[in-house]
Amino acid sequence: MPPLAHSARPGAGIPGQFYADHVRAVWAGARDRAAAASRFWSGGAVLESVVQLAARWHDLGKLDEKNQMLLDSGSRDRLPVKHECAGTRYLCDLGHGEAAALVYSHHRGLPDLLAEISEEEPFNRFGENVRARVERLLPQYVASHLELLADACDSQPQSGNWRLSARRLPSVAWRMALSCLVDSDHSDTARHYRREIDTEPAAPKWEERIQALERYVQALRKQGKGDPARNDLRQRIYESCRDFAPQCSIYACESSVGTGKTTAVMAHLLRVARERKLRHIFVVLPYTNIINQAVNVYREALSLAGEDPERVVAAHHHQVEFGTPELRQLSTLWDCPITVTTAVQFFETLASSETARLRKLHELPGSAVFIDEAHAALPAFLWPQTWKWIKELAQQWSCHFVLASGSLVRFWEYEEFASPPDSLPSLLRPALCDETENAERARVAYHQITESLTLDGLAELVRNKRGPQLVIVNTVFTAANLARHMKADGYDVLHLSTALCPADRERIIEQVRERLNNPAGGNWALVATSCVESGVDLSFRTAFREMAQTASMIQIGGRVNRHGSEEDGADVWMFSLIDNGATQNPVLRVPVRVLEWLFESGDVKALPPAELCTKALRTELNEGAGGDLEEIAKAERKKNFPEVANKYQVIADDSVTVLVPPLLGRFERREPVRSADVARGSVRIRRKAAEKMSLRPLCDRRELYAWTLDYDPDFLGYMKGVLDRDQALAGEFLSA
Repeated sequence: MPPLAHSARPGAGIPGQFYADHVRAVWAGARDRAAAASRFWSGGAVLESVVQLAARWHDLGKLDEKNQMLLDSGSRDRLPVKHECAGTRYLCDLGHGEAAALVYSHHRGLPDLLAEISEEEPFNRFGENVRARVERLLPQYVASHLELLADACDSQPQSGNWRLSARRLPSVAWRMALSCLVDSDHSDTARHYRREIDTEPAAPKWEERIQALERYVQALRKQGKGDPARNDLRQRIYESCRDFAPQCSIYACESSVGTGKTTAVMAHLLRVARERKLRHIFVVLPYTNIINQAVNVYREALSLAGEDPERVVAAHHHQVEFGTPELRQLSTLWDCPITVTTAVQFFETLASSETARLRKLHELPGSAVFIDEAHAALPAFLWPQTWKWIKELAQQWSCHFVLASGSLVRFWEYEEFASPPDSLPSLLRPALCDETENAERARVAYHQITESLTLDGLAELVRNKRGPQLVIVNTVFTAANLARHMKADGYDVLHLSTALCPADRERIIEQVRERLNNPAGGNWALVATSCVESGVDLSFRTAFREMAQTASMIQIGGRVNRHGSEEDGADVWMFSLIDNGATQNPVLRVPVRVLEWLFESGDVKALPPAELCTKALRTELNEGAGGDLEEIAKAERKKNFPEVANKYQVIADDSVTVLVPPLLGRFERREPVRSADVARGSVRIRRKAAEKMSLRPLCDRRELYAWTLDYDPDFLGYMKGVLDRDQALAGEFLSA
């Protein structure tokens, strides 16, 4: 029988996959991906040649007799001879350092590259026995390979000093190259095991989508809902963005809360995509909870007749990326015309070294990117390196960026963040920016409660305010505990945090909207985490916000008096908690201290939101909040990919995906499950907490777990099981 690349699954009726078939498929797929990305890269054809060469030889070691015996047996055990070793050694011997590094990395991820190539025997971390065996049998592997693939794989000429060639690609290009190889490899493997179905995304059709968006906006205008003056302002902002003729590749858009950035910036991006023949549009939002709102708008506004809206606008809620072969079909890719994702996903993918996360990155070249609520997207210390990536993607990979916010932090104008400082043109005329800023000043006021509160004290303050109240705290544990406490005391309360899966959060947000639209709804409260503070079209009478970043305070101001209907404006009350039933997030120590200084100095009342947030961000950076920006920059220059990924964390945690009911039942019954289902029917939990609670792993690599405690889809989510069990794990639940 011809050699195998993958073993059979007799129980599922799946035969083994022949080595030659797999190599041909991976080579063709990697070639096409690299060609598509290279079309937008200023670096020429080197990416295509390197990726194709790596794809041809990536599985060479599977031809080892020991590996073939295991593959032929149908066993799922690991191959006895590391198969990456043979292709790596062969390409090194021929002088192809870049292709060798990709073969070496196509399972383990990108290494500390410059340190690796300085070794006497680089890319050789396979164990002495494996190295010796591969050196002895390499000519035999190569001969078999060339015989099997004579039509596709000729022997390669020597290219000279491979150590020098391995330094040639810049860091972003290395990630792009591995992305092309890995996505092709994973896709072919998943297709063979019938775990991944070929579903073509919708075509870009930018001109048709421009017309569809225009019809959508005009229909909204004809409805005439809301304040006429504010509706007129929205229309002028939309027209300003839509009609702006782009001259460069990075723009700012400072437009305050409720002025229609969602559609206005999209109109601009669609124009750019049409004129520059771009591949995709990405919308990057700071929190998972606001994705659904934006996705629903875009699907309604941009989907054409006969199209599947889910293949036009993709929702990438949180990390749905798996390296385990059995789970690869559940990974979220960036292949739709429009992808709405989180800042965590987008920026940590740029920084990643891991194959599962990098798999989708090759779709980014030649794309337009809308970073909404940019001031809340990242911790201060990550912006210097992030700005370098944004500029590189714009200048070398034909990407187009818009950074937007109602309180836009112009970090690029300061030495601390950009060297040298930059200036960005605005999509809005200066007079229009001034008009939105004046409206914002009259809409909301910010106050500090200087004495620390207990949960009882906070609940009492909320009860004494009229109308619907919004209460935002800093951790999932505190939110669940406070909501349960208030409900037990008879107060009308809803709860919203990432303790609930996205599908359940959607239902609760709809309940909130219905109650907010009822003027006779009485006094009630929504207790939530920061997942609701940005971009959600909800408007409360008053808000209480636990002390956090200055940007978070401004964000929560967008959830009160959102449309300016309260004649006297509305209030946001900032507070601190001291209570055994509340947990503190240590990441917020410096930002909280900075916000306290800004209240004490009077800057909170004196400065416009953008200036206030800019001052806070600069102070946080100077105070060393969150991480070491110099170490990130140094690791990136040295192509130490694991170190960059380790230090560049938007949210510093080691979390895992956990399926909750009812999706968990579908998965365990082996019903068809898509990546979109996992995104909507799962939660993210710190790995340490998952292990302490003895959650059941659903795969060998422990990338996916089953929730085994109580889950409350209507109120507390997974925190129902945590709180019922005990509070010993309180500190493990800090995320939004």
